[in-house]
Amino acid sequence: MTIKKLIDKFFVEPIHGIITVLLFLFFSSLSPKFSSWLGGKLAKIISPIFPQNKIAMQNLKLIFPELALDERKKILDEAIENLGKSAGEYPHLGKLNKYIEVTGINNLPKNKPIIFVASHLANWELTPYPGVILNKPVMRIYRKLNAPLSEWILRKRPSPLPGDVVPKGRIGAIKMMSTIKSGGLILILSDQRLNTGIKIKFLGHQANTLVSPALMAIKFNCQIHPLQIIRKQGCRFKIIIHKKIIVPSKKFPNKQRIKLIMENINDIISSWVIENPGQWFWHHRRWKN
Repeated sequence: MTIKKLIDKFFVEPIHGIITVLLFLFFSSLSPKFSSWLGGKLAKIISPIFPQNKIAMQNLKLIFPELALDERKKILDEAIENLGKSAGEYPHLGKLNKYIEVTGINNLPKNKPIIFVASHLANWELTPYPGVILNKPVMRIYRKLNAPLSEWILRKRPSPLPGDVVPKGRIGAIKMMSTIKSGGLILILSDQRLNTGIKIKFLGHQANTLVSPALMAIKFNCQIHPLQIIRKQGCRFKIIIHKKIIVPSKKFPNKQRIKLIMENINDIISSWVIENPGQWFWHHRRWKN
């Protein structure tokens, strides 16, 4: 283990965890509306100390080379405030019902398994909310957090939204398949960074892309529905359940069918990001180079 990894494990990660617990408890003591507002303001104040902003600016330059520096900085400021608001809202996820509008429920089939594909837009932790309206749990996959304390406070406690929250990997894959086989609902944030997958254009540039939505749709003959979330104002949101993704005919080889499905999904999510760039999570290395 390198010195950097030792420092991260025994110093940086515990500090991150302690800060996460303290912020969670602090925001829990506030009303949802005020907590969201304050989280956004605090994020803008402290954001200059975070090196991840450099990654975000590199990403913005890659995707919007035609924009002036000030315009890209404005998008970054909006994205930072959105992240802060989402952090302030996190302890209140089960109390935001009156602030959420859902459209497109009629696009869903009845009594059939469904794969929702969503993205890191607005407060993506609210994307399972349609399960409340449908009175069905929405199983979702997440990437395990590095800091054990953060993992404990954010993931190990019971979710206020219906459905299991399972770390990605072998256990997550098994749980997804069993959920689909039993006619359940699963949700995948399909714009997450990957070291594996297939290379497909995302926002105009090649990026490793997961294939699990396409694989399961083909194998289990279930529908994929893009699920878009938009922050309207403050802690008010609109969730749009779009019409199903068309699965290519069986006359094509499965490998090509998978690629066509994921290209369609990436194009749809790219359009959402272009529509609301200040609500997307620009701080991860989505494009490795």
